[in-house]
Amino acid sequence: MPRCLFPCTALALVVLVTGFAAPTLAAPTRNLLVEPGFESTLPGHAWMPAGWDTSGSQLPTVFFGRDTVISRAGRYAVSVANVSTLIPYWHNWSQTVVVGPEMWNKDVVFTAWTRSNGVQGRGYILVHAMRDTIGKMSRVWGVPRDSARIRLGINVMEDPYLYLGIKRAYFSEPETDWVQRQVRVYVPPSTNLIIVRCGLFGTGQVFFDEASLTAETALPPPALPVGVNLLQDPGFEGDGNSWEYSLPPYEEVRCDRETTVVHSGKASVCLGGGSTGMVRVRAGIVQGIANRSLAGKRLRFTAWAKCDSLTSPAYLKLFCTTHRRDEGPGTPRLLTGSTPWTQLEMELDAPDDTYQVWVWMQYNAPAAGRVYFDDASLEILGPAGKKSPSSAKSALESKPAGDKTTTPR
Repeated sequence: MPRCLFPCTALALVVLVTGFAAPTLAAPTRNLLVEPGFESTLPGHAWMPAGWDTSGSQLPTVFFGRDTVISRAGRYAVSVANVSTLIPYWHNWSQTVVVGPEMWNKDVVFTAWTRSNGVQGRGYILVHAMRDTIGKMSRVWGVPRDSARIRLGINVMEDPYLYLGIKRAYFSEPETDWVQRQVRVYVPPSTNLIIVRCGLFGTGQVFFDEASLTAETALPPPALPVGVNLLQDPGFEGDGNSWEYSLPPYEEVRCDRETTVVHSGKASVCLGGGSTGMVRVRAGIVQGIANRSLAGKRLRFTAWAKCDSLTSPAYLKLFCTTHRRDEGPGTPRLLTGSTPWTQLEMELDAPDDTYQVWVWMQYNAPAAGRVYFDDASLEILGPAGKKSPSSAKSALESKPAGDKTTTPR
């Protein structure tokens, strides 16, 4: 899978879903986090709560705090505040927990209380279940990550880490009192690290308190219907919280909900901007379905795209996370330059050990110009090997719908 999604772009991932119903708050069990209430400080540090860390953007526009002014329980709460979106970044508090086989085939539930203050963007909580041997051993040995990598004899470009499960809950209300948020993730075999994050993408301030990470009996994956769109907010008519924005930390790279250039409905999503960056990387929007019922199914992903003077390719990406690796087909069609609304499509057979499926609408950033995406769909066609009639047609036969474009921003 594209590695630019986390932690600084997340993904924010697929929003990842386990079914169509919203998760319910779970009964508390043993809390796996150190200092979930942020009460004790790290030895030798004036204010950093024990067990926690902060994202390292080095940007002067972000502030991390721990104070007694606003707390829900106990003496302390923590916060993250940001005043600029010139460079897109997912600023966050995080804690990493080393786990073993005792956690495999269970669900982990991450809960935290949040309070928003002048947010323009999205706050979030997030839990990763991942296999990261270098990260695990750096903590076991108490050495930096690069030192652990050298001890293990792993080259930088051969790092075998894999995101086996991930779930993020965004919230975009500008002002709130204390609200409890929760996300749940299935822990596949071979997971050795679980990471939780509490953060902000955008400007304003979000407070966090009373975090909890518990292990519970795994819920059975919901059955998923054939021929029904599995994506949430596929036409971008909502608040955007169902989608992850995956952007590199380059100046003026943007991802915005667009209401003047649409394929249908009232909105699309627009990506573009930025002219400088160390390398050209994949950027876009992503949504994932974390549901083991997708294993062994034939899947079809479609979306409409329109380019406006785009100097890099725009395309779709579809792949599955398995126990071994991320698996998916190559990109069948690229768009660039200026194009009318065009339907892009791809299919794959999900392997039998699929844990989650990812759909991406992306382009290579930074690049001049813009690309718009709208009306996305992910469907189950049936058992693996069952191709749709449309898959035999050339992509050039796709007939663009009526163009509702007005003057772009």
